[in-house]
This record gives sequence, C-alpha cells and structure tokens, in this order.
Amino acid sequence: MRKMIFATLTMGLSILLVSCSNETPENKASEEKSESTDKASTSDKGTTEQEKNKSDHKQKNQQTNNENTNNKNQNESSQKTEPATNEDKSILDDFSTNEIEYARVWNQLGPLKNNMDGMNTLNVKQIPKGSKVNPQASDSATYQEDVVKLEAPMRAGGSVTYSSNGNGTINVYKNVPYDWRDAKADADMKEATTRAIEKNIETVTINPGNDQTIADLAGKVKYSN
Repeated sequence: MRKMIFATLTMGLSILLVSCSNETPENKASEEKSESTDKASTSDKGTTEQEKNKSDHKQKNQQTNNENTNNKNQNESSQKTEPATNEDKSILDDFSTNEIEYARVWNQLGPLKNNMDGMNTLNVKQIPKGSKVNPQASDSATYQEDVVKLEAPMRAGGSVTYSSNGNGTINVYKNVPYDWRDAKADADMKEATTRAIEKNIETVTINPGNDQTIADLAGKVKYSN
C-alpha cells in the first residue's frame, strides 16, 4: 500500500516538473512581446481616435464659419437688393424735379398760395433765352436767360416769372405782369419791357415746404405755350 502511494506521488511530482520546464524563456519573451504589441496597438488606436476627434472638431468649426459667412453675405445682399418699402417712399417720388420746383416756388411766392381750393391748375410756361418779354409787341425787349412763368388759371390769381440758379435760389422778375394789355398802343413798350427784365429783380431762397402740399400743387401742373 505504501509503495502504491509513493509511486503516485512520484508520478505527480514528475508531471509538475515537466509542466514547469515547458515555460521556456522563449515562451515568456513571446508572451511579453504579445502584451507589448497589444499595448502599442491600444496606444495607437487611442492616438488615432484623438486625431480623428480633433479633425472632426476642426471641420465642424470650419463648416460653422462658412455658414456664418454665407448668412452674412446673404443678409448684405438682401439689404442691397431689397426694394424700398412704403415707409421709405416719398409722396414726391411720382413727380419730376421741375414739377416739384414749380410747386415750391408757387407755394412760397404765388398770390394764391393761401387759397388753393379754387385753383385747379398751375399753368407753366417755359420761356427760352431770346424770347420776347411781351410776345405781342414787335419792339419788345428779349429775355437774356431761360425763364419760367407760373400762372393761376385766372388773371386775378397772378403769376410768378423767374429764372432758376440751380442751387435752391431763383431770380424773380417782379415787374413782369400776368399779361401785357394794349401792347400795340403803348409807344414806350421797348422801354417798359426792358425795365421789366432789368429792374426790381430779387434773388429768393426757396423753402422745401410741406411734402403733401407740394405734391398737391405738383399734381396741378399744366404746361402751356
């Protein structure tokens, strides 16, 4: 019985020694190399993921910047091309520069400026340089510059004869009447017409006036010969 137990212990010890002898330096080195490779692979993987995250973050920032730039450009373009709203549009936009000038001159100097209800039209005569001051007189003096004559529909409404200086001021010919009566019977017509364009000329600064009033007057402008 003892021999059998001893034999069994001897065999177990032999197997254990063989197992220990199988763990050679080469095997141990191989295991260490494998562990090192796994660690390096894990480290490389972590570095790659970190670089990828940085790249994704950079691309996202660049995309955001591009979107902001595009939105800014679209807003600027929209502001440039956006048509004027009703609030920006003036009631005088429907009239020419000349019509607005005529209305402002009459509003300031016209005899009927305070009573426009009975005035349906504002007659405008554009008189070129060299024209007779009195068209009915053969010996009339002639205008030395282009002038404009504004007239009410009736003689009692009066008139304004002036030349524009192009700077907001006008030269008013205060001696030129609404019309020239009995021209043929006036022996001094040459002198009278000369005096009308050389004497009593006043330079006046024209005020803008109220836009609605000016628009109403400009709408009554009627050109005549």
